[in-house]
Amino acid sequence: MTYQIEEQNLTQSELQARQELDNMTTEQLDNIAKQFKPKSKYNEEWHQEFTRRALAFADMFEDGDEVILKAKLQDQLPRMFEKMRDSVHDQAERMLRERQVLVRQDVGIEITGNKLEDHDKKLDQMRQQYASLHDAFNCLLTHFRPMIKGQTGIDFGKYTKLSEFAKVKRMKTRNQKATLDTLINSRPVFDDLMLDISNQEGIIELPEHLM
Repeated sequence: MTYQIEEQNLTQSELQARQELDNMTTEQLDNIAKQFKPKSKYNEEWHQEFTRRALAFADMFEDGDEVILKAKLQDQLPRMFEKMRDSVHDQAERMLRERQVLVRQDVGIEITGNKLEDHDKKLDQMRQQYASLHDAFNCLLTHFRPMIKGQTGIDFGKYTKLSEFAKVKRMKTRNQKATLDTLINSRPVFDDLMLDISNQEGIIELPEHLM
Protein backbone atom coordinates (compact mmCIF):
# COMPACT_ATOMS: atom_id res chain seq x y z
CA MET A 1 0.00 0.00 0.00
CA THR A 2 2.83 2.37 0.94
CA TYR A 3 4.60 1.53 -2.31
CA GLN A 4 1.49 2.39 -4.33
CA ILE A 5 1.12 5.77 -2.56
CA GLU A 6 4.79 6.61 -3.16
CA GLU A 7 4.49 5.63 -6.81
CA GLN A 8 1.47 7.92 -7.26
CA ASN A 9 3.55 10.86 -5.97
CA LEU A 10 6.34 10.29 -8.49
CA THR A 11 6.69 12.59 -11.48
CA GLN A 12 6.59 11.29 -15.03
CA SER A 13 10.39 11.53 -15.36
CA GLU A 14 10.87 9.67 -12.05
CA LEU A 15 8.50 6.93 -13.17
CA GLN A 16 10.41 6.65 -16.44
CA ALA A 17 13.73 6.45 -14.58
CA ARG A 18 12.39 3.69 -12.33
CA GLN A 19 11.15 1.76 -15.36
CA GLU A 20 14.56 2.05 -17.06
CA LEU A 21 16.26 0.82 -13.88
CA ASP A 22 13.92 -2.17 -13.61
CA ASN A 23 14.66 -3.10 -17.23
CA MET A 24 18.44 -2.98 -16.83
CA THR A 25 20.37 -6.22 -17.11
CA THR A 26 22.86 -7.39 -14.48
CA GLU A 27 25.73 -6.55 -16.84
CA GLN A 28 24.47 -2.98 -17.30
CA LEU A 29 24.20 -2.53 -13.52
CA ASP A 30 27.74 -3.87 -13.06
CA ASN A 31 29.05 -1.36 -15.61
CA ILE A 32 27.38 1.48 -13.71
CA ALA A 33 28.88 0.23 -10.42
CA LYS A 34 32.36 0.21 -11.95
CA GLN A 35 32.05 3.95 -12.64
CA PHE A 36 31.87 4.58 -8.88
CA LYS A 37 35.01 2.59 -8.07
CA PRO A 38 38.23 4.57 -7.48
CA LYS A 39 40.12 5.17 -10.68
CA SER A 40 43.73 6.14 -11.11
CA LYS A 41 44.12 9.62 -12.52
CA TYR A 42 47.27 8.58 -14.34
CA ASN A 43 47.41 7.92 -18.08
CA GLU A 44 49.95 6.31 -20.39
CA GLU A 45 51.96 9.54 -20.62
CA TRP A 46 52.29 9.57 -16.84
CA HIS A 47 53.33 5.90 -16.86
CA GLN A 48 56.14 6.67 -19.28
CA GLU A 49 57.37 9.62 -17.22
CA PHE A 50 57.14 7.66 -13.97
CA THR A 51 59.15 4.81 -15.51
CA ARG A 52 61.73 7.26 -16.88
CA ARG A 53 62.26 8.84 -13.46
CA ALA A 54 62.46 5.46 -11.74
CA LEU A 55 65.10 4.39 -14.26
CA ALA A 56 67.00 7.65 -13.70
CA PHE A 57 67.05 6.89 -9.98
CA ALA A 58 68.31 3.34 -10.63
CA ASP A 59 71.01 4.65 -13.00
CA MET A 60 72.71 6.33 -10.04
CA PHE A 61 73.90 2.84 -9.07
CA GLU A 62 75.33 1.52 -12.33
CA ASP A 63 79.10 1.97 -11.90
CA GLY A 64 81.24 -1.07 -11.16
CA ASP A 65 80.15 -3.18 -8.22
CA GLU A 66 77.16 -0.89 -7.63
CA VAL A 67 75.34 -2.56 -10.50
CA ILE A 68 74.11 -5.21 -8.06
CA LEU A 69 72.33 -2.43 -6.17
CA LYS A 70 70.69 -1.33 -9.39
CA ALA A 71 69.61 -4.91 -10.07
CA LYS A 72 68.10 -5.24 -6.60
CA LEU A 73 65.88 -2.23 -7.27
CA GLN A 74 63.90 -4.29 -9.78
CA ASP A 75 62.35 -6.00 -6.75
CA GLN A 76 62.86 -3.48 -3.96
CA LEU A 77 61.21 -0.49 -5.62
CA PRO A 78 58.00 -2.36 -6.54
CA ARG A 79 58.01 -3.88 -3.05
CA MET A 80 58.06 -0.43 -1.46
CA PHE A 81 54.95 0.63 -3.38
CA GLU A 82 53.27 -2.71 -2.73
CA LYS A 83 53.79 -2.30 1.04
CA MET A 84 52.48 1.27 0.93
CA ARG A 85 49.42 0.13 -1.04
CA ASP A 86 48.68 -2.75 1.34
CA SER A 87 49.11 -0.45 4.34
CA VAL A 88 46.50 1.92 2.90
CA HIS A 89 44.22 -1.05 2.25
CA ASP A 90 44.49 -2.24 5.86
CA GLN A 91 43.84 1.25 7.18
CA ALA A 92 40.81 1.64 4.92
CA GLU A 93 39.39 -1.67 6.19
CA ARG A 94 39.67 -0.42 9.77
CA MET A 95 37.96 2.80 8.78
CA LEU A 96 35.11 0.87 7.16
CA ARG A 97 34.53 -0.95 10.43
CA GLU A 98 34.62 2.37 12.27
CA ARG A 99 32.07 3.73 9.80
CA GLN A 100 29.59 1.04 10.80
CA VAL A 101 29.81 2.33 14.38
CA LEU A 102 29.28 5.93 13.22
CA VAL A 103 26.24 4.88 11.19
CA ARG A 104 24.70 3.27 14.27
CA GLN A 105 25.50 6.38 16.32
CA ASP A 106 23.98 8.76 13.77
CA VAL A 107 20.72 10.04 15.25
CA GLY A 108 19.99 12.52 12.49
CA ILE A 109 21.50 15.58 14.18
CA GLU A 110 24.23 17.82 12.80
CA ILE A 111 27.02 16.63 15.11
CA THR A 112 26.69 12.92 14.31
CA GLY A 113 26.03 13.69 10.65
CA ASN A 114 29.20 15.78 10.40
CA LYS A 115 31.27 12.98 11.93
CA LEU A 116 29.99 10.53 9.34
CA GLU A 117 30.55 13.00 6.51
CA ASP A 118 34.15 13.71 7.61
CA HIS A 119 34.81 10.00 7.90
CA ASP A 120 33.50 9.38 4.38
CA LYS A 121 35.79 12.11 3.02
CA LYS A 122 38.78 10.38 4.59
CA LEU A 123 37.63 7.08 3.12
CA ASP A 124 37.47 8.66 -0.34
CA GLN A 125 41.04 9.88 0.14
CA MET A 126 42.13 6.37 1.09
CA ARG A 127 40.43 4.93 -2.00
CA GLN A 128 42.29 7.38 -4.23
CA GLN A 129 45.60 6.70 -2.49
CA TYR A 130 45.10 2.97 -2.96
CA ALA A 131 44.27 3.40 -6.65
CA SER A 132 47.34 5.58 -7.22
CA LEU A 133 49.75 3.27 -5.36
CA HIS A 134 48.31 0.22 -7.09
CA ASP A 135 48.78 1.91 -10.46
CA ALA A 136 52.41 2.83 -9.66
CA PHE A 137 53.10 -0.69 -8.39
CA ASN A 138 51.78 -2.28 -11.59
CA CYS A 139 53.74 0.22 -13.68
CA LEU A 140 56.98 -0.79 -11.95
CA LEU A 141 56.26 -4.47 -12.44
CA THR A 142 55.24 -4.10 -16.08
CA HIS A 143 57.81 -1.58 -17.33
CA PHE A 144 60.56 -0.77 -14.84
CA ARG A 145 61.41 -4.29 -13.68
CA PRO A 146 61.96 -5.83 -17.17
CA MET A 147 64.10 -2.82 -18.18
CA ILE A 148 66.39 -3.14 -15.14
CA LYS A 149 66.70 -6.85 -15.79
CA GLY A 150 67.71 -6.13 -19.39
CA GLN A 151 70.20 -3.39 -18.46
CA THR A 152 71.97 -5.35 -15.72
CA GLY A 153 71.61 -8.87 -17.07
CA ILE A 154 70.65 -9.99 -13.56
CA ASP A 155 67.42 -11.93 -13.20
CA PHE A 156 65.91 -12.58 -9.76
CA GLY A 157 63.13 -14.70 -11.19
CA LYS A 158 59.38 -14.27 -10.83
CA TYR A 159 58.26 -11.47 -8.52
CA THR A 160 56.48 -12.92 -5.49
CA LYS A 161 53.74 -10.67 -4.15
CA LEU A 162 53.33 -10.23 -0.41
CA SER A 163 49.99 -12.01 -0.49
CA GLU A 164 51.72 -15.08 -1.93
CA PHE A 165 54.51 -15.31 0.66
CA ALA A 166 52.42 -17.09 3.32
CA LYS A 167 51.31 -19.70 0.79
CA VAL A 168 54.86 -20.21 -0.53
CA LYS A 169 56.24 -20.63 3.00
CA ARG A 170 53.49 -23.11 3.90
CA MET A 171 54.08 -25.15 0.76
CA LYS A 172 57.86 -25.21 1.35
CA THR A 173 57.40 -26.46 4.92
CA ARG A 174 54.86 -29.02 3.76
CA ASN A 175 57.12 -30.37 1.03
CA GLN A 176 60.03 -30.71 3.47
CA LYS A 177 57.87 -32.80 5.80
CA ALA A 178 56.08 -34.89 3.17
CA THR A 179 58.82 -37.53 2.96
CA LEU A 180 58.90 -41.33 3.01
CA ASP A 181 60.28 -41.15 6.55
CA THR A 182 57.21 -39.16 7.66
CA LEU A 183 54.91 -41.68 5.96
CA ILE A 184 56.51 -44.65 7.73
CA ASN A 185 57.11 -43.16 11.17
CA SER A 186 54.40 -40.48 11.52
CA ARG A 187 51.39 -41.53 9.47
CA PRO A 188 48.95 -39.03 11.13
CA VAL A 189 51.30 -36.15 10.28
CA PHE A 190 51.63 -37.42 6.70
CA ASP A 191 47.84 -37.69 6.35
CA ASP A 192 47.47 -34.07 7.53
CA LEU A 193 50.00 -32.97 4.92
CA MET A 194 48.11 -34.81 2.20
CA LEU A 195 44.88 -33.16 3.34
CA ASP A 196 46.57 -29.76 3.03
CA ILE A 197 47.69 -30.66 -0.50
CA SER A 198 44.13 -31.61 -1.44
CA ASN A 199 42.82 -28.31 -0.05
CA GLN A 200 45.39 -26.26 -1.95
CA GLU A 201 45.68 -28.12 -5.24
CA GLY A 202 42.47 -30.13 -5.60
CA ILE A 203 41.29 -33.48 -4.29
CA ILE A 204 43.81 -36.32 -4.63
CA GLU A 205 43.65 -40.03 -3.90
CA LEU A 206 46.48 -42.06 -2.39
CA PRO A 207 47.44 -45.38 -4.02
CA GLU A 208 45.61 -48.34 -2.47
CA HIS A 209 48.79 -49.83 -0.97
CA LEU A 210 49.34 -46.61 1.01
CA MET A 211 45.78 -46.40 2.35
